Amino acid sequence: MEIGLEPKDAVDWSYRGEGAVNLVLAYTGSSPSFLGKMMRIQKMPNDGKEDNGNTSGNGLTSHEKVIWGECKEVVSCQNKEIVEFLFVKHVMRPLLGHKHVNPGMRLLVAKEFLESVENIVTSQRPSWRADAACVDTNRNSVLLMDDLTLFAHGRVEDKPCLSVEIKPKCGFLPSSSFIAQENVIKKGKTRFEMHQVLKLQENEISEISEYDPLDLFSGSKDRIHKAIRALYATPQNNFRVFLNGSLVFGGLGGGTCKTTSKVEQDFEHILKDIIKTKDGPRANHFIELVAETVYTSGVLDHLLDVQKLDKYNIEGAIHVYYDLINQPCKVCKELEKSTKSSASQFSSMHLIPMAEKVNVLKEFLISATAKDCSVMISFRSTNDVISRSSSHSNLHLESAKQEFDYKVHFIDLDMRPLKKMEVYYELDKKIMKTYLEMMKKKEALLGGERRAQRQCF
Repeated sequence: MEIGLEPKDAVDWSYRGEGAVNLVLAYTGSSPSFLGKMMRIQKMPNDGKEDNGNTSGNGLTSHEKVIWGECKEVVSCQNKEIVEFLFVKHVMRPLLGHKHVNPGMRLLVAKEFLESVENIVTSQRPSWRADAACVDTNRNSVLLMDDLTLFAHGRVEDKPCLSVEIKPKCGFLPSSSFIAQENVIKKGKTRFEMHQVLKLQENEISEISEYDPLDLFSGSKDRIHKAIRALYATPQNNFRVFLNGSLVFGGLGGGTCKTTSKVEQDFEHILKDIIKTKDGPRANHFIELVAETVYTSGVLDHLLDVQKLDKYNIEGAIHVYYDLINQPCKVCKELEKSTKSSASQFSSMHLIPMAEKVNVLKEFLISATAKDCSVMISFRSTNDVISRSSSHSNLHLESAKQEFDYKVHFIDLDMRPLKKMEVYYELDKKIMKTYLEMMKKKEALLGGERRAQRQCF
């Protein structure tokens, strides 16, 4: 296979965004081969502490090979860069539906192309992202995918395309018997709500979002509408909007905490070419359009089923992790020193057969991918004649008296490394500690107010 991209081609790719693992670039050139395409490039930590553990040539550890052993295509692949692509194609795509997952294709690139990309995009990235990681120039390929913020691929689209990227987060409350008694609040409060408190304390956000993932996954039109409105009000890094591939609402990489009146005015102007009605703010019709599409498409039902593969919560799954890697369970040692919980509560996890332990970890890691992926919904205004001949789904927005074609895809379906189990556990502890401390302070404050009121009488 010949090299697909050389250093001179780097100027035709612009920064679109990034996550913890990959940079996303969109094509802005004129080559028919790349029109309507985007690429994902893997990053490398700047501190050089990328710990790959006991990995083979394909980047999987010996324990990960056991976990994904049933997927022969993944474990037999000898190319580290292709493993991620095969994971999406052979693990996530069958679970979430072929129609809604586009695994993309690998494209060979020159090392100098990646170096040129690094030089060009560094100034476009959020500083905290650029400080943490850079383009991994040791790769020899990238993942080429359809740009889901556009409707047409390989040709210029004559109708404007509006795309919404939503990061739904975890859509259910855990019920695992392995959740410690002091953490039982997990069964009544969403992970998203509790994590917001920690993010606020660590200055990652400036205010707490009213968004509730349970609303979005509820299957209720009213509650889905409530969820979209909350995401619109406080996008953070969970809600972004693109017009013809360009970001017009929400933030790049770091997110935007609050939708100000100025942002609303600008967005209202942008919507005028999409939503034609003059009946009330167009943003209201936009929110209704997104909510109706989420409800009608039913794609979040599939996502929720995959998220629910996590049956034991991290508090249970962490124990079988130590058994698989053949190390003494650090968590049980901690619990033996604690007066709050007993390690005996988790002894049953250590006694289950190894094959079952492997399955627990496999399902937990798949669920972790599903809990942190994004949903991309693209719209274009159309008419009845086009709609009947279109291969895309169609929605009638009654409030605006308009027809829209739409398509829905899941993105950011990366394989989660097994070594992240300890990271997940420590983060969970930190979230719970911060949230419970906040609750205690609130109770103490309310108690003081009640005592003051009684003294007044």
